[in-house]
Amino acid sequence: GAAKGNAEWFPTKERALAQGIFNSGAAIGGIIAIPLIAYLTIYFSWQMVFVFVGVLGFLWLVPWLILVKAPPSSHPWLTAEEREYILTGQRRVDDNGDVTGEDEEEYNPSTAELLSRKQSWGVIIASAAIDPIWWLFVFWIPIYLNEVYGMDVKSIGIYGWVPYVGAMFGAWFGGLLAQNRLKAGWNTDKTRKLTITLGCLIMLPSLLAMANPGGPTTAVLIMAVILFGFQTAIGNVQTLPSDLLGKKAVGTLSGFSGMAAKLGAVGLTSLVPILTADGNYTPAFVIGASLAIIAMAAVWILIPKIEPLKKPN
Repeated sequence: GAAKGNAEWFPTKERALAQGIFNSGAAIGGIIAIPLIAYLTIYFSWQMVFVFVGVLGFLWLVPWLILVKAPPSSHPWLTAEEREYILTGQRRVDDNGDVTGEDEEEYNPSTAELLSRKQSWGVIIASAAIDPIWWLFVFWIPIYLNEVYGMDVKSIGIYGWVPYVGAMFGAWFGGLLAQNRLKAGWNTDKTRKLTITLGCLIMLPSLLAMANPGGPTTAVLIMAVILFGFQTAIGNVQTLPSDLLGKKAVGTLSGFSGMAAKLGAVGLTSLVPILTADGNYTPAFVIGASLAIIAMAAVWILIPKIEPLKKPN
C-alpha cells in the first residue's frame, strides 16, 4: 500500500526520499517503543501492553482517511500547480530520450505476465533476502541482550532503542542520497543500484563484527550501523516496483515482494533458536551477511537495467 501510494503521490525523483521517510516511522516507533514498553511491562500486566499497542495501531487511519481520500488527479485540496508538479514528475525519460508514463500507455501486466518477467523476480528475491535482516534484529534484540549480557527488562529499555536511531538516519540518508543523485542527472538504474549496493556493503562487515562485539554498548552501536545500512538499501528496493511498472501493477508486485519478505523473515527467525542453541549467535549473523550478498546479486543480475518495462513483442 505504501509503495502504491508513493507511486501515485510523488514524482520519480522524490520517491526514494518519500519511502525513506515512511520507513523511518518504524525506526522512530522502535526508539519510543523499547523504553515505553519496558516501562509498561514493569508497572502493568503484559495483557495491557498488547491492548495499548493494538489501539495505537488504529490511530494512523484517521489522518489517512482525512488526507488521502483521492488520487492526485482528482484530489480536491490540490492546486493546479501542485497537481501538475506531481503528475508531470511521474513522466520518465529513458536513455534514448523517449518519454514514458503519462504520455505513453503504462505497462500494467496481468499477474501471470508479471511473474514471467525476471525483473519481477529480482524485486521479489531482493526483498526476500534483505527483509529478514531487519526482523532478525527487531525480533531478537531484547532476547540477545538478555541471553548474551544478562540484561533485565529495565536494562533492555536503556540499551535496546539505540539500534533504531541508526535505522532512522539510514532511512533518511538512503532517500536523500537517491534524490540527490537523480537531481544531479543520474538515471534511475545507476541511482538505485548505487544506493542498494552501498546499504548492503555497510551491513556486510557490521554483521560479521557481531560475532564478537565486546560489551553491550559496542554491540548496540554495531546493530545501529547494520540497521543504518539496511534502511539505506530497503527504501530503494521498495521503490523498484514503481520504477518498473505502471501504477495499476505496482501494488501487485509490491504485494508479492512483501509476502516473500515476510516468509523469509519467518524462516530466519524460526532458525535462530536452532542456530543459537549453544548461546552462540555467530551463525545467525553469518546468514544475515549472506542474505545481503544475495539481495545485491538479485538486483544486479535479474534487473539488468532499472527502467519502465514495456510489453514484450
